[in-house]
This record gives sequence, structure tokens and C-alpha cells, in this order.
Amino acid sequence: MGKPRLIILIRHAQSEGNKNREIHQTVPDHRVKLTSEGWKQAEAAGLKLRSLLRPDDTLHFFTSPYRRTRETTEGILNALTSSTPTPSPFPRDTIKVYEEPRLREQDFGNFQPGSQEMARMWAERAEYGHFFYRIPNGESAADAYDRVSGFNDTLWRSFGEDDFASVCVLVTHGLMTRVFLMKWYHFSVEYFEDLRNVDHCEFVVMKRSQGNQKYILQNELRTWSQMRKERSEPKDPESPIPVRKKWAGFQDRFETEIGRRQARRQNTADMFLDDLNVVQQDEQGDAIGQNAKLQGTMTSMYVSTPIPLP
Repeated sequence: MGKPRLIILIRHAQSEGNKNREIHQTVPDHRVKLTSEGWKQAEAAGLKLRSLLRPDDTLHFFTSPYRRTRETTEGILNALTSSTPTPSPFPRDTIKVYEEPRLREQDFGNFQPGSQEMARMWAERAEYGHFFYRIPNGESAADAYDRVSGFNDTLWRSFGEDDFASVCVLVTHGLMTRVFLMKWYHFSVEYFEDLRNVDHCEFVVMKRSQGNQKYILQNELRTWSQMRKERSEPKDPESPIPVRKKWAGFQDRFETEIGRRQARRQNTADMFLDDLNVVQQDEQGDAIGQNAKLQGTMTSMYVSTPIPLP
């Protein structure tokens, strides 16, 4: 088959750690499981994936070895291969699933400290910069970038195999999704730090161009700077008519394109495109935006082996 026509990144569904961050003080991060809502999200993602596929598509899954990503993969496969409401054209035994340790979450240093110390760390990370800040006894996003670089190289080489699937699905984590895109599309550090997290079970789709065979990102990635811009737009509380956003003007498109070019590295061939509460995200977003004003990779091949899901 060669190059897949689609590469789809999916962040894991809601986990117990997303619902209650204090669980990380007593439960190892890799053992945190999905909530009941998370299982529903994973099965809904499986139905969504089924609607995106062609009947003749073949699939390869690569999943982080963490429990929440493995359970998300299981939920997706359950819905994808189910005979309800109609027989599925994707039998379970035709889908290859690989556990890939390099897609694991950023290492936060074994058991996490209390909420007060974690809040201090998040504030310090926002001030220092999300990409280079290293969690005590853990990793920085830059460290995660190094191992994702190795995985990307391995994945690219596997595209040369005749039996590689037409659709490649990566089930991973929020930060790792952004790091993967940063490596693939040569994002700058400033642009990476401006990116907001993807939602649970959100699909980030990369589609192969029929012309130059390069992968075009189908999503418009959300950024902190865009959110602040939208919040700062004037609103008339007396008028029931919302203020119209200026998306279509030439000047607006020109300024947007210039901003994107400044955020990315020079000589980029493909130009296109963990959890805190809302208040903390806003505060971090402001600090990240300030850092973004400043002016601002391969490991050896690792061959994964198919594993059965529990």
C-alpha cells in the first residue's frame, strides 16, 4: 500500500486524572484509567472513525502504553468493529495494533506532589516556557520531542512497506499530539507554546495530497493568542446582534499569514498547521503568550510488535 492516505491522531478519552488531579499523588500516571464518561467518548470516537473510512480501507493503530490510551483504543475498536447498527466492514482480526512507548505522556516525575506544589510548578512552567521547562525528576517537552522524532523517522520508513495500511491511527496524549505536529510540520518553539491543548478524543487529521504526496493538516489548531483576540473584541451589551468578525478581508488574511510565517521556522517545506482548570489555563495562556513574543533531532530505530489489547 505504501503511504497511508490518512494519519489520524486521537487524544485519549477522559481519565480519572482529568477529573481529579490529586489521584496522581497515589496512582502511577501510566496506571490511570478512563472514567465512565471516558469510555463513552472512546466508543463515540470509534463510530466517528467508522464514518470517515472507506469500506476498502485497512488500519494500523499505534498506541501509547499508558492504561488510559490502551482503554481508549479498546473503546474505539469495539465501536469500529461492532455489527451494530450494521455489520462492520472492518473485522477485528484485520486491524493491526502496536504499542509504541515513544508515544507515552510527558514524564511528570513518578508520583506528583500536593496540589499547592503542582500549582507552583505550573506557574513556573508558564513563566519559563512550556517547551524547555523540565519537570523535576521528569521531562521537558523538548525531551518528549526527541523521542517523538525517533518515532516519526520509524513511521516514515514503515511507509515504504507494501502492506502498510491506508489509514494510520495514533492514540496518544494532548502534549504529545502537539509535539508530533511540531516535529512533522517544523513548528517553531513560539508557535508550539501558543497552541492550546486538543480535546479528549478529538481527531487531528493529516490527509495525503494527491499531487505532491505531502500531508496536509485538516484541522485549524486553536491558539492562546487567538482566544485572547476573540475575548478582546468589542461587544455591545445593548444590541442583540453580535459583532461581526472580520475573517474575509484581505488585510486580515495578510496579517494572519504573516503571523504564521513569523511563528514557524525558516525553510519550512510544509506550511499550513496537561490539564488545568479554566482559570489556570487562562493564566498560563497569558504567560505563554508573553513568552511567544521572544525570538526564537533523532533516536535509533525501534520496531514495535503487535500486541493484543486486554
